[in-house]
Amino acid sequence: MKTNMRLFLLAFLMTLTFSSFSQTQDWSKVKLDPIKEKKFLPYVETRHGGPEQFAKWKEENKFQYVKEMWYMSESFYVKPDHFSEGAPLDIAIIDVVRFENQRKQNEETIITLGGIKDAIVLLPTSKLFYQYK
Repeated sequence: MKTNMRLFLLAFLMTLTFSSFSQTQDWSKVKLDPIKEKKFLPYVETRHGGPEQFAKWKEENKFQYVKEMWYMSESFYVKPDHFSEGAPLDIAIIDVVRFENQRKQNEETIITLGGIKDAIVLLPTSKLFYQYK
């Protein structure tokens, strides 16, 4: 009897764990910033064959689109005035994939670009909901 009760409790706890995991992975609840989405759309379009092929891909892969767009626009942030001199950084020029090899597991990574006063800060891998591969 005790063994059956333990098995039941174990199964119940596992169900709760998997249920909460699936809820955290519910991409339908992720809201993209429309301004950032517009700025980073060219990167996602290019990765999916250009505007014509992309439109079809996006229609057939709505949640994948949200994941990829989140990664392209939210897996980093810009730290303004990291240096006292230089040009400001236009976030629309950031293809975060090219910096992926510098991303750290548990701490933010600061990326600087010559002549730019702002810095790109990559979120740690442990904080990403999705990572483009």
